[in-house]
Amino acid sequence: MTIIDKALLDEIAELEVQAIKEGLKDPEMRKNPAFLEKVRKFLKENNLKTIPETPGISDIQKITEELPTFPIGERVIN
Repeated sequence: MTIIDKALLDEIAELEVQAIKEGLKDPEMRKNPAFLEKVRKFLKENNLKTIPETPGISDIQKITEELPTFPIGERVIN
């Protein structure tokens, strides 16, 4: 088994978090489903959870409340 210096592992983890933060600030990356899936995976693997008090969560809740609900099994025609 290889022993890796803890300081190096900490630096790698910090760079990974920084890359995610930069990606979330980029308008194109924020719309990329593959990138968002990686963000969700990172959060899940590191047991990071959002709570109602997390900044931005109330905005997301408001947006999702405005989404239309479509009946199941019916076709929607524009």
